[in-house]
Amino acid sequence: MRLGSVRVVPVRTWLAAGLACVGPWGLASGQPRPLLSCTTAASPGPVYAGGIAESLADIVLTCDANGGAGPSAAPDVRVDVSVTLNVSVSNAVGAGGDGELSDAVLSVNDNDCDAPSTSGSSFGVCDAPRADVQDPQFGRLASPTTLEWLDVTLPPSAARATLRIRGIRGNASQLRLVAGTGQPSPPVTATVSVRSDTAVAVRNSVVRLGFPIPGVAVEVAEASSSAACLGDLRGRASIRLKEGFTHAFTAVPAKRSGSASTRILLDFHDVPDDVSVSLSPAVGCHQPDHDGSDADGRDRATLGLVSGHGRDGTGGVAGHGPLESPPTVAVALDHGFGRAVYEVQSDDPTRVEDCHVPVRLESESDRVSSARVSVRAGLGPLGAAYVSSEDAPVPRFAAPPLSSAVDIDLAACGTTLLFPFVTNQAGFSTSLLITHGSRQALTSSSPGRAASCDLHYYGSTSEGRGVLLVQHSTAIDPGEQLSFNLAAGNLEQNIVGTEQFQGYIMAVCGYPDARGYAFISDGFGDIPDLAMGYLAPVVPLGPGGRRLPMGEGQP
Repeated sequence: MRLGSVRVVPVRTWLAAGLACVGPWGLASGQPRPLLSCTTAASPGPVYAGGIAESLADIVLTCDANGGAGPSAAPDVRVDVSVTLNVSVSNAVGAGGDGELSDAVLSVNDNDCDAPSTSGSSFGVCDAPRADVQDPQFGRLASPTTLEWLDVTLPPSAARATLRIRGIRGNASQLRLVAGTGQPSPPVTATVSVRSDTAVAVRNSVVRLGFPIPGVAVEVAEASSSAACLGDLRGRASIRLKEGFTHAFTAVPAKRSGSASTRILLDFHDVPDDVSVSLSPAVGCHQPDHDGSDADGRDRATLGLVSGHGRDGTGGVAGHGPLESPPTVAVALDHGFGRAVYEVQSDDPTRVEDCHVPVRLESESDRVSSARVSVRAGLGPLGAAYVSSEDAPVPRFAAPPLSSAVDIDLAACGTTLLFPFVTNQAGFSTSLLITHGSRQALTSSSPGRAASCDLHYYGSTSEGRGVLLVQHSTAIDPGEQLSFNLAAGNLEQNIVGTEQFQGYIMAVCGYPDARGYAFISDGFGDIPDLAMGYLAPVVPLGPGGRRLPMGEGQP
């Protein structure tokens, strides 16, 4: 039929011609190639937000030729598959002696074996179950973020092929930097590409492979002064280690592919000089007073302190028996920094657990009356290889961010006194007395200990010059007193005189129950015409060592 000079082709004739072009997966030379359609899918789960070599979800590509209606016999079709992550690929490389060949594996129609091929289109070399489907093959590292599998043969005897890519590892810790402080990390994603002489359409080419979640978080459960202040004991605290998701704390045998028992690193920062930190060698996370629940509902995780570990958290031995272990183990400190490593000894993979870890701070110095220690919690071992590596440990983790640190504040065994007005100007003189009135001094079984006082001067001289002076007294024994005159001082107790000073003094003493008295008169050594005295009020401090409003918390 013609319409003017244009020939109109019946619709049925056009469809028949089009379908004739979309034939088997492979056609004789000179004939057009068919359309290959692949759909990508994955089942992502949680991964460690600080993980450098995190095992990601399998990628499954379902590829159809002719809408799945191909013939029973046809020439093979070969494709190249690439996967590009939004983070660095961190797989082990060196398979088959090739430094660019990774241990991520692609299999066709689940035809798998223990020793995948180093190249595509290999058949029957690894005892795979099916000889008519190519052997699984290792992926090649094409760039820091891309893996590729070249010359993959799709089965010629079926119209549908399933390609499964397993074992991809990615540096999820990079997304923590993208998210910023306090923000959840974006998911680990992959962009999948399929190339062939045949025209290929890839549906859902960007897939999610993992959701980064912090594996462990730390908070201060409680911190308190030592009730007894016996000997050198300064105070105690308890930190709470919270599991980020179920099976984030994992014990041997490993429940996550390629992983060992989870190691938790505790980093202590800014530990004051002469202060030591000690931890329990074994921690049971099912303490009876943990959450008030019965035994069946309590957490079952246990932690063992690792001795002899390296700085990166590797090596060493975990899990000391209670009979052979001391009650506490000191953390090795270097310039105020120390790292302790716990290894998970048992866990419950069905629930999110947490552990209360007791921390003990001690000092042999009579100058330390309070302490503030920062602690961060992360997972180990730490890794310096942030991309693919031939010998880096798996798993490995980045150090926890500085923003994740919490502070342990301990106002242990101390008293702060305020002398609100002192002067030795205009002919006046001030004498001060501080008593070591510790309750322990009243008992023979626990006599307390000697400690000093730090005196902080705030004020000015008669010439108007501002003064901020700190003096450190000698150690005062329980039941004894520190006494001095503002102008003359007391050199035997390490206090020097201060001429023409007027202001106030804060006395921070390293023992409980200190009491102070000040006496102001208009004559030094003579009978005064004017005189007054007052008791120095105690500056109340909260459990964390922070100052409270005057009048609160005083005995």
